[in-house]
Amino acid sequence: MKFTALACILGTLSISPVAANTPDLCTADIDNLTLIKPSECDPTGRVGPDITVGSTVYTNDEDHFVIGSPALMSSSKESRRLKGGQGKKSNKKGGHDDSIIVYLPGTTDWPGLSSCLLQSVASNGIPTIGLTYGYLRRGDGFRNTRCASLLPDMDATVECLTEQHNDAIFGGTYGADRTYNGAEFWQSVDPRDSIAGRLGLLLAQLDEISPDGGWDAYYTAGAGSYPDSLPMPKWSMITFMGHSQGAGHSAYLAATQDVHGAVLVSGPQDECEDCPEGTKFWIDEKFKSTKITAFAHGDATESFLEPTLPIMEDNWARMGVWDKPLMVKNVDDYVHYDVCKTPIVSKIAPSATSPCGRKGHCATALDDSAPVLANTDEKNVYIFAMDIWSTIADVDKCY
Repeated sequence: MKFTALACILGTLSISPVAANTPDLCTADIDNLTLIKPSECDPTGRVGPDITVGSTVYTNDEDHFVIGSPALMSSSKESRRLKGGQGKKSNKKGGHDDSIIVYLPGTTDWPGLSSCLLQSVASNGIPTIGLTYGYLRRGDGFRNTRCASLLPDMDATVECLTEQHNDAIFGGTYGADRTYNGAEFWQSVDPRDSIAGRLGLLLAQLDEISPDGGWDAYYTAGAGSYPDSLPMPKWSMITFMGHSQGAGHSAYLAATQDVHGAVLVSGPQDECEDCPEGTKFWIDEKFKSTKITAFAHGDATESFLEPTLPIMEDNWARMGVWDKPLMVKNVDDYVHYDVCKTPIVSKIAPSATSPCGRKGHCATALDDSAPVLANTDEKNVYIFAMDIWSTIADVDKCY
């Protein structure tokens, strides 16, 4: 569906129904979209294992979303939007920065569930990828609790908060090697299903099927034979945008790798539970990338909205990216705001049809939970698509 200007919807504030549990609400209207399954990127056609969360089994071979290409965006005459800042100067390749943006969904999710967000992000004129990867089968809070079970060994607890991200980003068995109440912390992740592995294989496949697409600039080919050696992303060329668990991985990448930037949506939610005051973990280290923006639902007063907002705010303050004391800006009045200077929040009510337990948490990124308006043409208008999603994704204003 096409997004309608705010001027066209003033006075039509009723919420239009959106089918619950329905992905791809904007997919059909995304220009220059390629859908490609992870198994189609694997040299052997391997399908990664399903992921069980609670009693529900999720396939881990949902489509990657690829919107545009470096060559297509470079040849475009449209200049990228740089709201709220001067941004970088145009380069010799046609006015666009050379980076791409990769979206990491949260626990149980895949790119099709955030198709409206991805459409909005791609409107910045930056090649945009939604990645299906082997997310950890325990949500953020459950992983925090498992790490806390290692107390009073403080070093082990802090290590656990780090290794959860390394398992998801690079693959590993840290979580599978440890148990809590008789069950593994979280599942092992094969490097081929990790964020780095899935993204490297996707970029290599895109390069193979479209040699003139410019994808070769974003990965390094494997040095040996598959599967022992995989193509790896060039971190400095990539901005990572993540929701929920994906926001935690994006923040960790910004802390430990020289990524182009990071966009944190409803996260990170890492917490050293029951640790003595002043205990430091990876969130307190000096970040290698500071081109970071953050966005969350702003109401922590109800369990069905965003009860972990205080954890996020504590993490944002400890990251050392924004000025101290941290000032979080509510942007519901759409008065001028600068996402480079402060994280932003919104208290706009989630869609009434959201199936999530924490509806506010889902509302910041998922098609069926994001707040919508109905215009007089009976089309849904995604409120965050009008400004917020594209603005937080454009980290090149933050330098």
